[in-house]
Amino acid sequence: MNASKEELIVKLYNFAIVACHQKDGNRLQEILQVLVKSLNFEYEISGSLFSMYEYCQAQAEKGEFEEVRDLLEPIRDTWEESVARGQQSSGNLNVSTG
Repeated sequence: MNASKEELIVKLYNFAIVACHQKDGNRLQEILQVLVKSLNFEYEISGSLFSMYEYCQAQAEKGEFEEVRDLLEPIRDTWEESVARGQQSSGNLNVSTG
């Protein structure tokens, strides 16, 4: 099974959220760095996401994992909705767990 770029972004957000729950600052920092590197600055929103990721990194360094999680969860949810809509419109809705 090949995951789309969008599905991989959702997975990164999920990993980051899990790292927040586990209070694993090192893992969270690594994931945030991958998210930063994934940004495409041809899109205007990338600048805002970059700033948010930097803020999340600073908060993670302070141990403010709940705040980081509160910022990442709604964005992850939006990505998930977008992926689901894309799969529905292309007729490839494939629900799997794990």
